[in-house]
Amino acid sequence: MDFDQWVFIERFINTALPVILVSGLIVFTIGALLLGPRYKERRRWGIGMMVISAVGLAAAAIFMFTPSTRHYMKEFGHVTPRVRVERPSFFGYTPESERIVGAYSVVQNDQDMKQLTMYSRQPVRETVRLVGYADGSYYFYVGQNVTPVNYSGPVTKKQVTAPYLTGYRYTLNDRRYRQIGFITPDRYSTLALVVPTNWKVKTPSNDVLENAKRLVRLGTKWTTEETTN
Repeated sequence: MDFDQWVFIERFINTALPVILVSGLIVFTIGALLLGPRYKERRRWGIGMMVISAVGLAAAAIFMFTPSTRHYMKEFGHVTPRVRVERPSFFGYTPESERIVGAYSVVQNDQDMKQLTMYSRQPVRETVRLVGYADGSYYFYVGQNVTPVNYSGPVTKKQVTAPYLTGYRYTLNDRRYRQIGFITPDRYSTLALVVPTNWKVKTPSNDVLENAKRLVRLGTKWTTEETTN
């Protein structure tokens, strides 16, 4: 589905469809009233109004079940404030609150992200300095941060020379989507910590245990390791 199809279907569902439904029901009701005994001379008008409204409502219903609309609805179900800061409304688009956008910006929702065809994804990795393991969590330093990370997410062991975080970076394929509130996420989706198979488990120092923070609290480019799916 391209940008033009997305916008057309979205505007139909959020603007045209409500108008058609309300207008159709009003016209149908008026037509039904004209079939009453008081308006014998206007029964043809009543029948005509009912037929027109029924055809309009049927056409709207058929449109909702076309392959394009069903594809839009399926994809729309995976859109979150992490990638869209404006939501569709009757009169256009309404901005999401900064609080909600901020909360979603750190969420690892890769299962949603990979369903959105307007985004491409590229694998990314960042080497970390592993300093210990305790109580189900790995402790390491990432980037230039002097505060250690307490990581309890997925871990993969491989024959590599150094441990690293791995994930995906998502970018918009078509910049026109920015016109309707879509953005390129600032953070990488964190998928796993890759640990060398020959790494010898060691207990982190008390200083590390006492000062470690979660990954998203250190101002890194990574989301939380916990998934929402």
